[in-house]
Amino acid sequence: MNAVLQTATTISKTTQTLVGFEIDCRGKEYLTLYFAYVKGNETGLIITPSVLMEPGGTAYPYAERTATGGAITLTDTKITLTASKSSYMTFNVQGIGLMKFTQGGSNNDGTPTGTLAASYSLKG
Repeated sequence: MNAVLQTATTISKTTQTLVGFEIDCRGKEYLTLYFAYVKGNETGLIITPSVLMEPGGTAYPYAERTATGGAITLTDTKITLTASKSSYMTFNVQGIGLMKFTQGGSNNDGTPTGTLAASYSLKG
């Protein structure tokens, strides 16, 4: 399944704002986020992925796990961009109900004129 998540929209300056809508991942293995950021009069952009157990429920950070010496460390995933870029990132969504992405400026400077467009693909 492939779908547009958000057409090119001016980014938010100070708060993380929902990109499009929550994505139902139940029964899928992988979600790939495709994004196109056009930098404007802002320092950059942060895209933050989160997981939810139910629509409109509590959002939990999508975390990367690393094991070292028997200890597991969780680091919240964030995509930070400081220049115009089109790219993608694939997430393992096995066991995840829903996923959402938020976007916001990486600093409270300038008047955001940059835009973010995003689409996604679910596999599995």
